Amino acid sequence: MKNVIDMHVHTSPDVVARKLSDIELAERFRDAEFTGAVIKCHYSDTAPRAALLNERYKGMKFFGGITLNRQAGGINPQAVEASAKMGGCYVWFPTMDARHYLNHRKADAANGISILDDEGGIIPEALRVLETAGKYNMLVGTGHMSADEGMALVRENVKIGCRIVLTHADNPADFYTVQQQEEAVSMGAVVEHSYFTIYYQRTPIELMCEQIRAVGVENVFLSSDLGQPASPYPDEGLRDFAELIRANGFSESETRSMFRDTPASLLGI
Repeated sequence: MKNVIDMHVHTSPDVVARKLSDIELAERFRDAEFTGAVIKCHYSDTAPRAALLNERYKGMKFFGGITLNRQAGGINPQAVEASAKMGGCYVWFPTMDARHYLNHRKADAANGISILDDEGGIIPEALRVLETAGKYNMLVGTGHMSADEGMALVRENVKIGCRIVLTHADNPADFYTVQQQEEAVSMGAVVEHSYFTIYYQRTPIELMCEQIRAVGVENVFLSSDLGQPASPYPDEGLRDFAELIRANGFSESETRSMFRDTPASLLGI
């Protein structure tokens, strides 16, 4: 587990309580001999925070980006460009404010964000987000949108060429079938699976492993998606996750690929 990169971790400062701060994350990862992490926040741009960590923790690599919820103006290519100019490497389509996610939570979805118009086509702003992300070589996460929205994004992206990530593809809130994952991978997308869904028993480890085998280890990365107060620390979660993956038949090299090599490649390390 040396040189692991967590591609999805939540830290404070945030508008909700988190288990640890950016500084605590960096120090725990340094002690664990991890390489670094992508810091995600649903409600603010984390690119400046990552830059400060990189200045303080030489030899480690931290990354940030922006999530296109309402605080960012929704599907807002200008916000994406501003993040990129501050060093942001990742843009996530809507998460907590996604219309599909609000419907899943049985919350008021009237003001929820969707990238599809009334006819089922992708709105122009979403295409401009992809174009902006492509211009700055940013990763693009599907967030908490529906699988149908995510697949529409993947298909449109064939003409643009961003690297699309199916965000925690096994999560019941935005579940992608194996067939959808295979199609997405065939068009250049990458599949993310997170320990969060395993720890909170939202996805059986056996199902996750079946999905990984179906699309190929080389098309998958594994992250923690941790930082919630009741969760393990992200470094602890990743170690537990790796043990489960190994116990379910994945080799050391396959495990290393999903926790280290593919994240490093995606981030240009």
